[in-house]
Amino acid sequence: MAMTDEGLSFAELEKRIRAMPDGPAAILDMPRWLIPFTVAGVIGVIAGLLPSLLIEFLEPQMWMVYVSKAGLWIAVLGFAPEFFRGIAVVALGFLRWKSDQVKQLDHDLVQFRGLIRWLVEFPRDLLEEHQRFARNVQNRLTSKLGLLAGSIDKLGAIPILLVLAIQLKTYFDPGAVPYWQILVALFLAITYLIAWVGAHMRLRVQLYEVLLSEALAKKGG
Repeated sequence: MAMTDEGLSFAELEKRIRAMPDGPAAILDMPRWLIPFTVAGVIGVIAGLLPSLLIEFLEPQMWMVYVSKAGLWIAVLGFAPEFFRGIAVVALGFLRWKSDQVKQLDHDLVQFRGLIRWLVEFPRDLLEEHQRFARNVQNRLTSKLGLLAGSIDKLGAIPILLVLAIQLKTYFDPGAVPYWQILVALFLAITYLIAWVGAHMRLRVQLYEVLLSEALAKKGG
């Protein structure tokens, strides 16, 4: 995705997308500040569950208890912003879909047209090259996500709720959870993070492809 001699690049396209002003329903866009919280939540899960796994092979130590408790709180605080923001987004979507969301569609369409006008200025073969590349990247992302995380991204918050339930059980009774359940919880937490990041990457590449396809359709007309 390096800059090209002709001036068209995915970096420049991304820069222009980011420069677009927010509309009335911008809350629907995924804020970047959520990413560190989600990563911290996964780290908290790993830190909280590892001591319960280690006691299957090592003599229990007090530091394991401290790490387990700290991991639980980090996980809860890490996933809480995304969870409560999701509830707020869904609630506002039901309550104000006719006002804010319809206005957001009109707002996005105007910005969309501006990006298309910029893209149409480039040669057709250059647009086709970038479109093919975006489509190939999207296909590769889909294949990799399917291989690494399956369809876990379609389950929403269910995997994380399951992981937190197991972590709470280990918090109150460390020896009551079989080690295979701890391994499953660790796997779910890691694959959730992979699927979460990958899904957002795929959505962005899809936007690139849509913009390039629309620009090619305009040039064809």
